This record gives sequence, structure tokens and C-alpha cells, in this order.
Amino acid sequence: MKHPEPQPTRTLPGAKAAQTGEREKIQRVIERRGLCGLANDTRWDELITAMRDYAGQRPAYRWKCVDGRPVGWETEWLYHLPFPMISVEWMDLLFRHHPLRPGMSGPVWVTGEVEDHAERIETIVKAIGFEYTMGKNMLRIFGYSPKDLNLFDD
Repeated sequence: MKHPEPQPTRTLPGAKAAQTGEREKIQRVIERRGLCGLANDTRWDELITAMRDYAGQRPAYRWKCVDGRPVGWETEWLYHLPFPMISVEWMDLLFRHHPLRPGMSGPVWVTGEVEDHAERIETIVKAIGFEYTMGKNMLRIFGYSPKDLNLFDD
């Protein structure tokens, strides 16, 4: 009996995904700025997995890397994360928002309705063991201290 050929599997990037030398470059920035780590690759991988497995509309997120400026909101949890995650100074998860619905040219925000996933997202983040703070619309995960609250809940 002939067995079917194994199909190649596509693996998704994890917290350590980086180009050669990238982690070392980030480590030098961390040392130069005197930052103290509050998160690690294992915790980031747990968060990434939980968000990729999240039933329903995944929360939007934004982040600031130790060597850059804050970025705008993102909703894609497969490839658009700030890899390697060692670079993340903080990450905001938006838990209260207008839902997205299919539109002619892509998803559109539904005005008048608001979804609130605060309890669900906080449960995930707390179980992973991140240091975080809750706002009225978002939760901020801290990758490093001192804890930066710039733009929080804006």
C-alpha cells in the first residue's frame, strides 16, 4: 500500500523569530537604556498562541519597540507582530471597540455597537503572568521597566 506524500506544513513565526544579529542588536539597546525585562519569549509565545486561537474577532494591538516609536493599530496576529518579541517595550490590546463586519472593499467598523472583551483578554494575560495595567478601552502589557504609560488609553 502506497502512503500519501507528506504535505509541507507552514509554520508561523514565534517570539524568537529574527534575522541574524537582530536579537544581539536589540540586547545592546536594552543595556544602553538600562531597561529591566518583565516579559520573556515563553510568555510572548503563549500570548501569540492564545490570540491566534482566539474565537471571534481578535483584539487589535499596537506596540512600541525599545529602539523605535509607537506604531499604529494592527489586527493581524499571524505575521505582522514585532518579531523578535524581545524588542517589545510595551503592547496595547484593545478590548473595547466597534465590531468589524464584511464590506464591499473589506472589513468595516460598525458604529453604534460596542464589543467588550476586557474580562476575557485580562484572564488570558493574567494567566500567562505578564505585568500589565487596565484602562477603559485597552490593556497594556509591559515588556520592560521602567513602565511607560505614554499614549495609554488614547
